[in-house]
Amino acid sequence: MQENPTVWLFDLDNTLHDADAGIFTLINRAMTRYMARRLKLSESAASDLRQEYWHRYGATLAGLQIHHPEIDIAEFLRESHPIDAILTKLHGMADTEHTLCRLNGRKAVFSNGPSFYVRAVVGALGLENRFDALFGTDDFGLLYKPNPQAYLNVCRLLDVPPECCIMVDDSADNLHQAKALGMKTVWFGAKSHALSFIDACARDMAQLARYAETLSEHRQTHYNTL
Repeated sequence: MQENPTVWLFDLDNTLHDADAGIFTLINRAMTRYMARRLKLSESAASDLRQEYWHRYGATLAGLQIHHPEIDIAEFLRESHPIDAILTKLHGMADTEHTLCRLNGRKAVFSNGPSFYVRAVVGALGLENRFDALFGTDDFGLLYKPNPQAYLNVCRLLDVPPECCIMVDDSADNLHQAKALGMKTVWFGAKSHALSFIDACARDMAQLARYAETLSEHRQTHYNTL
């Protein structure tokens, strides 16, 4: 058996499904309402603070953990991710299941969202049997991409070195950190373009599928545009 086989690490939001079609708006509004209530802020002030923490720390919860330790993390995650409402707005990316079947190696979801959200969304997409593992932020220490320790914790949980991972994400910042740790990187989505730390661009799942075999060859080092 080949040692350290390829592991594909997939982001969830705007990679496996179109979160911009309504889910992010719903989550952001729920976060704002929670913060306004618990921190005794106006809706406008809570929204500004939510965005400030997201830009500064990569996740709103990270800012709350630092500046508002009195916040109940489980309560915040639960109230800001109303699953029943979220699933009504779920739009999966075309050709995802076909593409996952084409990829050699293990596959895992690596998301900054909470684990119950990851499981619910992947299940509703009908993809739970296509992944070997599903990871939300509470599975790897309540850390967030692009924190390097988040990636290392996921690699430890999968018992694989970063050098054997291929990360597929719509965020260039997340991929920049992945590359620094030795992973191969696929920038997913219509806005992707060539950058020094990007190994391949895939505008959609069909393009990713067409290049699957080449991407999984770890000896490949040159940049590829799909």
